[in-house]
Amino acid sequence: MRSFSVVAFLFAFVTISYAFPTFGSVNLAVRKDNGTSKGGDTTKSACKQMQKLTHLTELAANQTKLDELVAKGKMNTTEVDALKAKAADASTKLQTLESNSTLTTECAVIEADQQSKQECRQMKELTKLAALADNQTAMDALVAKKGLNSTQMDKLMARIQKAETKLQTLSSNTTLTDFCATLKQSKGNNNG
Repeated sequence: MRSFSVVAFLFAFVTISYAFPTFGSVNLAVRKDNGTSKGGDTTKSACKQMQKLTHLTELAANQTKLDELVAKGKMNTTEVDALKAKAADASTKLQTLESNSTLTTECAVIEADQQSKQECRQMKELTKLAALADNQTAMDALVAKKGLNSTQMDKLMARIQKAETKLQTLSSNTTLTDFCATLKQSKGNNNG
């Protein structure tokens, strides 16, 4: 009789284990969001928050800009007053965030990285624009596609000249060009 109850118990255990494979096991899945609620990096989100708060307080302090927004009809005086009240609250929160020296240092690094990436994108666009001046076929195709007149062509040529000057300035920065080359290579390795 005892052997029958042991067999019945084992049979029940095997059946339950088969029916519910996760029953009794602990799920140790790794969270992909590093413990944050929105899936983002908490330092990056704090830096973004600091940027927004800084922008808000600077806008509220710039009466000329506020007057310009009111004159253009983008804001009314009630909205300006609400913005100033919001900026007053934001100012205290911003001071709290800025008092964290580790955070401000990390934000400076993140901002510098973003700025460098932006300059790399700008160099890429300026290179394309400057190359347009040397490629008469592409220039003719652009003129035909856009239907440019002589005034617009002059503006385009001035823009190309300005792009070439800016590109020379950016290209003379070897740190930036090295960073862009490394960035391009790492993107190539990630895609390949």
